[in-house]
Amino acid sequence: MGGIGKTALAQQYVREAKAEYPGGRWYFKVRDQGLVTQLVNAATIFGWQLPDSLTDDGARAQWCYECWCRQYPGPRLLLLDDVPQYGDVRNFLPAEDASFRVLMTSRRRFGRPVERLDLGLLPLDEAIALMVQLMGNENRVRAQQTEAEDLCEWVGRLPLGVELVARYLALHPTITFAKLQERLHRKRLETKALKQASAEVAYDQIEEYEEPIKAAFELSWQDLKAEAKTLMGVLSIFAAAPIPQGLIAGALPEWDEEDLEEALDEVLVQRNLLQRDADGSYQLHQLIREFTVGMLETELSDQTSALQKGVADSLVNFAQRIEQIVTVSARQALSEAVPHMELVARELSHVIEDSTDRLWPFVSLGRFYESQSLWPETEHWWQSCLEMTEERFGSDHPSTATSLNNLALLYDSMGRYTDAEPLYARSLEIREAQLGPDHPSTATSLNNLAGLYDSMGRYTDAEPLYARSLRNQRSPNSVLTHPSTATSLNNLAGLYRSMGRYTDAEPLYARSLEISEAQLGPDHPSTATSLNNLAGLYDSMGRYTDAEPLYARSLEISEARTRS
Repeated sequence: MGGIGKTALAQQYVREAKAEYPGGRWYFKVRDQGLVTQLVNAATIFGWQLPDSLTDDGARAQWCYECWCRQYPGPRLLLLDDVPQYGDVRNFLPAEDASFRVLMTSRRRFGRPVERLDLGLLPLDEAIALMVQLMGNENRVRAQQTEAEDLCEWVGRLPLGVELVARYLALHPTITFAKLQERLHRKRLETKALKQASAEVAYDQIEEYEEPIKAAFELSWQDLKAEAKTLMGVLSIFAAAPIPQGLIAGALPEWDEEDLEEALDEVLVQRNLLQRDADGSYQLHQLIREFTVGMLETELSDQTSALQKGVADSLVNFAQRIEQIVTVSARQALSEAVPHMELVARELSHVIEDSTDRLWPFVSLGRFYESQSLWPETEHWWQSCLEMTEERFGSDHPSTATSLNNLALLYDSMGRYTDAEPLYARSLEIREAQLGPDHPSTATSLNNLAGLYDSMGRYTDAEPLYARSLRNQRSPNSVLTHPSTATSLNNLAGLYRSMGRYTDAEPLYARSLEISEAQLGPDHPSTATSLNNLAGLYDSMGRYTDAEPLYARSLEISEARTRS
């Protein structure tokens, strides 16, 4: 049942059994994110690149385990926390291998082949000992021994319930155990009345045996100041996963940093309403989160929309800082935000006011999974983004054109050219109609579709699109020295090089390099690309002495940026 201490017990075992597993210990919470996705994410952190040919989830999981075995010999432990159904993970567990141990926690009882340990309620003496430890006042407990035992029984001898009432008593030294039990009993009766009055109240989600915990939390809730209640409301809107403090701060931009830290640690953590992890992130217990969601529908209903918008805006701002090419270090930071980004994309995109901003949670998820060659997950989020923009803004909106372009780029990179072509074409059509032929986004669509034809060897289809892009940029409203012009020049030059028209390609590559150096600087990555392209042309032409210094300079720029 909830609140029995399954996760805490499993985590303590993992910490204390380190010496038993020299091959390593991996921990995944699988209720809100699939096991295979998390396995591949972990593999990429170690630098293991999943082969593109592996598309079956079972094969991808076994590949991760094989890499783990090769890299870290010896017994190893896989901990899967909060497994909804055994069938959710059965096909993705390690194949028969004596070096693996798998430990799962769940609210359900799994049958064979799982060996099960059912956690029962705390024995009364252990419940009292836990209360003494948390309160730090054995004399107070022993002086009211009978009442203390009654209180432990009332909360079902569940560790979470005992912790809640012990923290409450520690914060209120003048309240007797009997008085607290009287208050809890009254709260429980009120809960039952609420359940009978409305089927919509979130308390219906809580099982009968969890009512005492809910009553204990309700008492702690009433003890909170308004600011702390607001903070709890914000935390409950995030996904049921560890929440980085930066995301919490982003959802409450008007809060002072010190006030936020005090509210998190001194007000909520000390009351055992919130858990602080070693990495500085915070997490609500699932039952407490369910209760607080109920408060968003009742006591905090006038704030709910604003709090949801704050959480969504925080994730949008975070997503906007993720570069198009996701580096290994950025991937680690992004992985911590992924469960919350997915929640915003699924449930909260409607509260984001700006149409462009609504794309960002989907964009960051697409980039995150694409950086690991997780094609099914990448495709899912680009398709979801397209569905969202079509539904919210219509089939001819510029944001829909962006979504079409992003999905087409994925198919292009996967070699699915026939799937990409109609998406590129439709994106181009929308941008021309809505933004005009001279807009940079229209030029991007022209270049992308032309690039696709180039990859397909359809050079006669590609050339007029590249040329048209350049003509549009020579219009009175455009700037011939803009970086986008350099991109168009570079793309057309690349086409000519593919066709063997080297003399046509050279002045275009040279002009592209000139613009990049002038507008972006001599050390910009785009300048390095232009140098590399011109050097490659000279290499193809046999002009090796001309190519060498350009290659060397391009390499120097790339190495310098890597070091920085």
